[in-house]
Amino acid sequence: MIIGTGIFAASGAATAAAGTGILMAIVLGGTVALATGISAAQLGVNFPEEGGAFSWARAFDHDTTGFIAGCGYLGKALVSMSVVGLALTTYLAQAIPGLPQHFVAAVCVLVITGLNVFGIDLTSKIVVGLLAVTVALLAVYSGAALHAVDRAHLGPLLGDHGLPGVLAGAAIFFWSWDGFMRTAIMASEMKDPRRSIPLSIVGGVALAALVFVPVAAVTLGVLGADDLGREDAPLLAAAKHVADWTFWPVLAAAGVAGLGDMVGILLAASRVALAMGKAHEVPRWLAAVHPRFRTPHHAVAALGVASAALVLVFDLRALIETASAFMLVWYLVTHFAALQLPKAKRIASPIFSWYGIAACVALFVSLPVPAVLGAAGALAALIAARWLVRSRAQPAAAS
Repeated sequence: MIIGTGIFAASGAATAAAGTGILMAIVLGGTVALATGISAAQLGVNFPEEGGAFSWARAFDHDTTGFIAGCGYLGKALVSMSVVGLALTTYLAQAIPGLPQHFVAAVCVLVITGLNVFGIDLTSKIVVGLLAVTVALLAVYSGAALHAVDRAHLGPLLGDHGLPGVLAGAAIFFWSWDGFMRTAIMASEMKDPRRSIPLSIVGGVALAALVFVPVAAVTLGVLGADDLGREDAPLLAAAKHVADWTFWPVLAAAGVAGLGDMVGILLAASRVALAMGKAHEVPRWLAAVHPRFRTPHHAVAALGVASAALVLVFDLRALIETASAFMLVWYLVTHFAALQLPKAKRIASPIFSWYGIAACVALFVSLPVPAVLGAAGALAALIAARWLVRSRAQPAAAS
């Protein structure tokens, strides 16, 4: 669930910040993802239930912190669905001039929303199949583009802006690493979670790195940092420099990756909404489970419709940055919860969690100010609304 639209959509915006340091930025983000995955694996093994950091924080009696985490994840999911939809139509527009990108993106979101109602067995098989196709097509693109790589485009390693630029690029690209925690979030639906969760997280991050770094290096080598940083469809732009025929494998890979991403995002986010609904942190209506397909169909529908509305209003790059901000809040709570585990229940050193906290804070403050303010403002408003609802409910209960 990691390899998806991120490499197609976020590479341009991240390179605009990091320059030739984009490769270092991707690797740095990968280390944070791995550390976060290790924290999540420890929690998922000990608490095999849906909800992820929302449920993990509540297990240690940090209900407000759990609420912040849950809202952060749902906010990330809403924005991410919109990002994927727009990225998909941005690529399609290269082949279909005049395509109404925002409208078509909203339609794609709604179609995938309908698919997610039919249960995890179908959707997981679809995700696995789409992943295989995506990786195969990216391999075709990378192999064909090798001869067009200019090594001079690959340096300096830290880019022209040094470490601050690398951090900013890592923060923007970080959204691309999302997906590795979804097995832990859906632990209640997994077979043998003690074995499956650590294996899927560590293995998933490692395999994603083996795709992200070579594809990004080839694209950077073909276009150069300046041209890559200006592109919202960077792999297509690079493919056009290579050969006419390479345009089509990249376009197909972007489409397949986008569909798989949307399926996976809704699959996990609806389980977080389900857990929050059961805990009465969001309207109980969201906790309804379909009697036949055993999916939280109300949560799926609400998230899908809200994402479709969002995609009609905002543009791609602003949404990517905001999605990363929401995601980093979720990861911070994950590391915090992992540190609450007693020594006997840990499967790794707390150093991973402390590194994850420090790195998440560094990435968060490296994001563009509008993205930080947007995510922080939304979370603050939701916390205030929660407090208001609870303060009004207490007198009513007492009477």
